[in-house]
Amino acid sequence: MLNNDPTFIEALQKVSVHQLTITEAAEQYDIPKRAIYKAVRQQQTKLNKQKAYLIAAQKRLKQNLRNVEMELASFS
Repeated sequence: MLNNDPTFIEALQKVSVHQLTITEAAEQYDIPKRAIYKAVRQQQTKLNKQKAYLIAAQKRLKQNLRNVEMELASFS
C-alpha cells in the first residue's frame, strides 16, 4: 500500500512543508497525483479536527478560569 511506502511518505512530507507542489512530487517520485492529493486532504482533515477540539478545550479552560477568578473575588 502506498501509505506505508517510504517514498510516498517522503513525497507527502515535502508537499506538507511546501517544498514541492503535488504535481512536482508526483513527477519526482513517480506517484499518482490523485494519491498524493487524497493523502494531503486526509491529513488536513485530521489537523482541522484536532484544531477544533483544541479551540473548544481552550474555551472550556477560559470559562473555568473565569469561574475560579469569580470565586476568589467573592472571598475578598
